[in-house]
Amino acid sequence: MISEQAQNSFNHLFKAAVMANFSASNDDSCDIVPINNHEEITETEFSVLTITSSCFRFLTLLHFESNEATINYFAKDSAALNENNDSPVFLDAILEFCNMACGTMNRTLHHHYHFTGMSTPYVLTRPSLEFISALEPGYLKHYRITINLSLVLHATLCICNYGSVDFTVDTSEAQDSIGELELF
Repeated sequence: MISEQAQNSFNHLFKAAVMANFSASNDDSCDIVPINNHEEITETEFSVLTITSSCFRFLTLLHFESNEATINYFAKDSAALNENNDSPVFLDAILEFCNMACGTMNRTLHHHYHFTGMSTPYVLTRPSLEFISALEPGYLKHYRITINLSLVLHATLCICNYGSVDFTVDTSEAQDSIGELELF
């Protein structure tokens, strides 16, 4: 069972991590709102990030398109992009943003669950989404992320529980450490 306060805590962790890590500059705006209709999620690719403990597996799926707007935002500082924007540099860049967000969530979860592990982010395509239900999640939540009022991405939180999951995070504390390398 995943308690309501744990669900709220997972949601807060996700939102705080995206706000802290997805803004490429201080001038960027980022709006995150829950959506009830998962059919709004139409992107063809998604990254998968996993944080695992002995009682839960927390998957965060970031849905995106490899289109000009997304490439320009996530890989805008890369000189390795060619005129067709088909360089693997874009995937490396977006996965690094995802990895930093996952690290932020993992550090906070570590205060409540001492033994957590974090996966390396990877990319899957839309047909893989139909298998999410096979994981039998105890909690599933969808979000729309709008960056700079123009770039729209979606995210899915999928929490599978193997026991009782109950914790509360302090929603007033600010995340001030981002992008730090953790060694295990």
